[in-house]
Amino acid sequence: MSNIILMANDKPGALVAEFLNNSDDNIVRLYLHDEKNRKFSDEIINNAKCNEIFFAKDLKDKNHILTINKLDADFIITVYWAHLLSPDVYNAVKDTVNFHPAFLPINRGWYPHVHSIIDGSKLGVTLHRIDEGADTGPIWVQEEIKISPFDTAKTIYDRSQYKIVELFKNNWEKIKSGELRPFEQDHSSSIYHKKNELGKLDHIELEDKVKIKNLINLLRARSFGDLGFAYFEEKEKKVYLNIRLSDSIHFNEGNK
Repeated sequence: MSNIILMANDKPGALVAEFLNNSDDNIVRLYLHDEKNRKFSDEIINNAKCNEIFFAKDLKDKNHILTINKLDADFIITVYWAHLLSPDVYNAVKDTVNFHPAFLPINRGWYPHVHSIIDGSKLGVTLHRIDEGADTGPIWVQEEIKISPFDTAKTIYDRSQYKIVELFKNNWEKIKSGELRPFEQDHSSSIYHKKNELGKLDHIELEDKVKIKNLINLLRARSFGDLGFAYFEEKEKKVYLNIRLSDSIHFNEGNK
């Protein structure tokens, strides 16, 4: 049995909490995002069945960090966790696993699925150790995901969530037993994207000359279900665009 500190958000966080709770592991402490960035928090709490619940802001308190050392935890597992951890935090346990929905070292940072659709960079999911950098730690295991002509940001986002949870479930026993050893990333081929990059991509100039393929890729990368983030300006108003893709002339919810 391993003692786990789980830092979790979104649907993968809820699924991993359920998986760990149903295994022979013990979630000794649970951390959630602060309120405005929290997703699936009720499901995560219910699935983790942990009495010690804290929040991302608590990890800024030096006195709170000291309590982590006393837990004698084996792993910190961060699932769709949007905050970098300080060395005082991740060095307080024996090992770490972070979930990142990209084929590292390609597309470190924010919204990797968006950038893969736009520029054709390899897409995948990766489990890696935590270190001081953003998504720079040694890789436990990763899996490539192919992008189809019918994919949008939403379908890729959903598929990546499923794939990364399955990757964890299939390899967790090997990680905690020491059978699987992490390997260093090739930092020379790394790509990093900042959170604010998407705002620069979204504005479409109507007079610009662009390849149709590039425009379609931008639109599908910025279409998320019923939401469309790319826009052009007409008479001082923003007009947002959302693309739907299908292999027939009939569209339904599954084609969004």
